[in-house]
Amino acid sequence: MAEIKIKVAEPQTQSLPVPPAQENPNVLQPAKPKSTLKMDLKIRRSLDGSVMIFDHKNIDIIISPQKMKVVSFAKGDFSDFAYAAQNRMFEFLVKKGVIDPTSIRGGHVYGSFEGTIQKPSTDIPVDQIVILNVGKWMEEERPQMEFDKHYEEYFTDYLTEPEEDDATELGEVPQAEEKGTIPKKQIRRYVGGWW
Repeated sequence: MAEIKIKVAEPQTQSLPVPPAQENPNVLQPAKPKSTLKMDLKIRRSLDGSVMIFDHKNIDIIISPQKMKVVSFAKGDFSDFAYAAQNRMFEFLVKKGVIDPTSIRGGHVYGSFEGTIQKPSTDIPVDQIVILNVGKWMEEERPQMEFDKHYEEYFTDYLTEPEEDDATELGEVPQAEEKGTIPKKQIRRYVGGWW
């Protein structure tokens, strides 16, 4: 996996030098905190320089700084879960001022959405800002994705290895000529009428 390091530096301001007569050696000067930011994201860079993020369970995200676009694709089949995730992501990016809200639309590929990245007013690394905001959105999504994963595992275990009260052993249910509500004979009345 390629590792992308993002540095967020505080703006440097010019301060007036303090004359030596006013410095007090007994007073501790507060140390400037170093800002470090770490994110765990599954990221790859494509041949054209676009950044692809594969962390989400339902969608893949592509950030293209050359085209100034963010595109999301549904993983597998398009579903309500994928649409909801795409909607949440673009709403988050609009609220953070990264995406132009009037540019969000369906893409050329079925189940994809795209939005245009706002043009920065200063010279800042656009791709790093967008990756940072998508990473923050992924951090908000992670608890729900973890819950869904654990629930799916629990449900699979419930079906494949049920508890004693929820299962019957072979031969525990007695044999009978007919069981259930649909009889074995005269099945045609359930299929389409009398012939």
